[in-house]
Amino acid sequence: MNIKQISLNSTVASIISLSLLMSPQVNAAAENAGEFYLGAKTGWTDFTTQGDDDAWGGSVYGGYQFNSWLSFEAGYNYLGNDKGTIGADSLKSTLQNGEAGLKLDWNLGSAWNLFGKVGASYNDIEHKYADMKQGDNNWSLMLGAGLEYQISHNWRIRTEYQWFDDVGSSKYDPTFVQTDVNYLSLGLSYYFGSSDDGAAAAAAAAATAATAASLQEEPVQEAEPAPEPLPAATLSKGAFGHDSTELTTEAKSSLDPVVTYLEQRPEVNVDVIGYTDSTGAAAYNQKLSEKRAQKAADYLTGNGIDSSRITVEGKGEENPIADNSTAEGREQNRRIEVTYK
Repeated sequence: MNIKQISLNSTVASIISLSLLMSPQVNAAAENAGEFYLGAKTGWTDFTTQGDDDAWGGSVYGGYQFNSWLSFEAGYNYLGNDKGTIGADSLKSTLQNGEAGLKLDWNLGSAWNLFGKVGASYNDIEHKYADMKQGDNNWSLMLGAGLEYQISHNWRIRTEYQWFDDVGSSKYDPTFVQTDVNYLSLGLSYYFGSSDDGAAAAAAAAATAATAASLQEEPVQEAEPAPEPLPAATLSKGAFGHDSTELTTEAKSSLDPVVTYLEQRPEVNVDVIGYTDSTGAAAYNQKLSEKRAQKAADYLTGNGIDSSRITVEGKGEENPIADNSTAEGREQNRRIEVTYK
């Protein structure tokens, strides 16, 4: 292993260690769809010619990510010097190219993804042989693969391998000039988007769904007005003494929730309607139902409810809710109903 390879391995180890240290900052749902990006990388190049076939290279690149798995990427690569000999003279070939192609991502989790690249490069080679200088260029197939680590929504580290097929047009001896190029590099990419876009939108949607699920499991208890049953209250058994129009303590307790509700809902009014059973004269029962209804209304006004919100009516023997031929039925029919409106 030569010095260049040792240095490259040390750099890889350093970047991986840095990635692990920074992992708590990773956006767990990182997506960069619809964003442009720029990056730079450097690394080791290898040529399939005879002689000194190692060199350092450097690159700048940029692209556009269409969705979570497909990007278009283009860049410039300086691939270093390929050195060899022809007879007794040395040959130095300086390689650089421009490349363009498609990048395909395979997500491995919250922060890691594999990618593959396929495209073409236009190669420019300057040959120096003895006292001569000769330019050379051609098109090549480019294939690549790599691994990316997402530090945050905007930053990614990548390690990448690229292969360029038959760089050079063989104007000189093809044994020394035309070459495949292997390029192993480390790079850093910056995506021009905010964390409120793309990935963060997905994260926010996930958080909203989680919150909704949590609310379904544990409903938030909010202070609400008193319930609104219909009727609001029914005073029957134990509401009045025998042949009396005075409310009992039990009857007043039944009216207290009505007072509370009307205090909380000033737009709500009530009807207070009195009824009797069928025992006795109908005219007497009518008067008795009116008096008992008025007593219930007086209790409401006595507790702060404006009389304009209360309608009082007696209906005597009308609208029985039980059988008047039984004591139990007659007791149910002797009632006052309070309803909201």
